[in-house]
Amino acid sequence: MTAKPQAGPVTPGSLAALASLGALASLWALFLWGELRLTRAGGAAFCGLGPGADCAAVWDSAFASAVHRTTGLPVAAWGLVWGLVAFLLPLAALWRAAVARHAGALVSAVRVASAAGIVAVFVFLAVSLSERALCVGCFTTYVLVAGYAGIAFLGWPGAGLPEAGRGLALASAATILAYFALLYPGMHTPRSAGEAGRAALAGAPAAAAFSSSDDAARDRLLAEFVTSLPAPQQQTLSDSLHVYRQASAQPLGPARTLLGPATAPVRITEYTDVLCTHCAELHQTIGQLQQYLEPGSFSVEPRQFPLDGECNPMVQRRDAPVRCLAARAQICLEARPGGSDFAGALFEKQDKLSPETVFALAQPHIPRAELEACLRSPETDAKLRADIDAATRHGIDGTPLVLVNGRKGTSFGPFLYAMVLTQGSPSHPAFDALPPANPNAHVH
Repeated sequence: MTAKPQAGPVTPGSLAALASLGALASLWALFLWGELRLTRAGGAAFCGLGPGADCAAVWDSAFASAVHRTTGLPVAAWGLVWGLVAFLLPLAALWRAAVARHAGALVSAVRVASAAGIVAVFVFLAVSLSERALCVGCFTTYVLVAGYAGIAFLGWPGAGLPEAGRGLALASAATILAYFALLYPGMHTPRSAGEAGRAALAGAPAAAAFSSSDDAARDRLLAEFVTSLPAPQQQTLSDSLHVYRQASAQPLGPARTLLGPATAPVRITEYTDVLCTHCAELHQTIGQLQQYLEPGSFSVEPRQFPLDGECNPMVQRRDAPVRCLAARAQICLEARPGGSDFAGALFEKQDKLSPETVFALAQPHIPRAELEACLRSPETDAKLRADIDAATRHGIDGTPLVLVNGRKGTSFGPFLYAMVLTQGSPSHPAFDALPPANPNAHVH
């Protein structure tokens, strides 16, 4: 029987080029996966070039965290899944062409993989835009995917989708095999600092069971907690303590509002932006601390640092006016019952927040006319300027900015838990078990 001829434009050279691009994409994704693990261990990625060019901001986004949590693979590992599929399918087609066998289904499979890669690129570009960050490492992946799709579609005019059903099945089977091959290391890849910190707190013993005067019990509790942390979280705690030790304490001024008693030995001051994913994580962390720590052991002072130049002279860009609106609205509601619930509702709607949504979420707590008057008032503007000026004095380099008793710290849950137990002391003997701090680590 005569073998069916290979589709005209699908040449061995083009298949070899696709296999080469797939191999390069796999190697690059493996490198990015290693960089992701480095950042989760407290290091700095090669693409951490500043607030506007930070791969970690995309890797730690709410979307990327959800992908890791639901599938077991971080986004970089999914890049490796695609790279392996993109390498193996044209390689198999090249082999079939070499032995004069029909490769129509594999041609369709390659095109399906190409289309999936292009869709993924657009999704992560949208995530990058929503995070206001440029993922330099991801950009290389985008170029490789675009080149791959260019050959598979533009370089194969008229090839169509021969044996489309079998091609889709082959692409799906290759993806499933690659997924399960990477699932174990994916599930053992550290999560984002905020997510990992909350997971660590979930296993922490409840300090609320001990009296604030029982120093021995609190010391034992802290020592057990520190040694129980996994190695990456111990490193992040050590790095957080380094930030705190290096910072100079500034006198605590009068708080406009406090969640908790004014007499609490620890005051946590938070400067947040409503669209900042790490700020939303901090809000969840504070909720955990309120469950696990003794009532009255700490208070929280909410302050605003909207990342929009419309109301914040420290920021150049003006791309999301809802930031300033939400900041002013939180100031208007901060002294009212439900002010903290309003902030939590804003963070929950973070992905779809609009000016009208802000007003709708505020409606249960304040009449709209009253809120609009407050938003326009000079007093609200003065409070917002005071927050921005205070954050600037503390050397804010991103949100959230967290202060413990007027001293710059981080939003890492185990750090805040430890600071409350030690009443703000960074020199407790329990910290001696931690690894040396990485002075170059960037922990908010």
